[in-house]
Amino acid sequence: MGFIDDLSLVLDLLILVTAAVFYTAVLVWFEARRKDLVRANAHLQSGAVLLGLLGGFLAIFAIWGELTWPIQGFPTATSYDLFFFDVLILLSLLLIAFAVAVRMRFPTHMVGMLGVIMGLGVLFYGVRAYQLGLTQDKLDTLLMYLAFGGLSIGAYPATLYLDWFVVGPVTPGADPLPSPPTPNYPWLWRILIGGFLVLVVLAGIAAVGYGVDVAWSHLGAPP
Repeated sequence: MGFIDDLSLVLDLLILVTAAVFYTAVLVWFEARRKDLVRANAHLQSGAVLLGLLGGFLAIFAIWGELTWPIQGFPTATSYDLFFFDVLILLSLLLIAFAVAVRMRFPTHMVGMLGVIMGLGVLFYGVRAYQLGLTQDKLDTLLMYLAFGGLSIGAYPATLYLDWFVVGPVTPGADPLPSPPTPNYPWLWRILIGGFLVLVVLAGIAAVGYGVDVAWSHLGAPP
């Protein structure tokens, strides 16, 4: 099978993921700070549905790629299949699991814990691919993998915040441990959530930068 060039569409979906995560996180954080948990949970539910939908589309590409290995006939092509589709499987799983957890009112920190492990895996893939020089845009690819790996790791404290202070107060048992409905150390959560939002922005910038390069070159010289 020849190379089917869907990389630009996958990058478009990654950009949409970062936009949806950032917008949802800001709205939920704002309403939680206002102590309006009804609106915070409504925004969370809406954002989770959108992320689950994006995760489903990414899963289609990822599963298809893992089963067919479409990038064949090129130097180091089999490595490309592993490099691109393995991490897409991880990302799609994370997004769909988060959407299901939010929809079913399950604790989201379970998904956040998986995000830490997955993020470490994405970092490994990115660094190893940079060492091997798998892509023509080595630095751009490395930065994107580092950004999304860091974002996946940074999602863990964000899910803890959701379980303790957004979902937990209205859904008994969703919080990891018994806790008051408002943070005892608000400055700590401002740092953690602020850092998470910065990671989201960096991941979005990395995806846009890489996506522009890919779209520019692939539209000009399709396979």
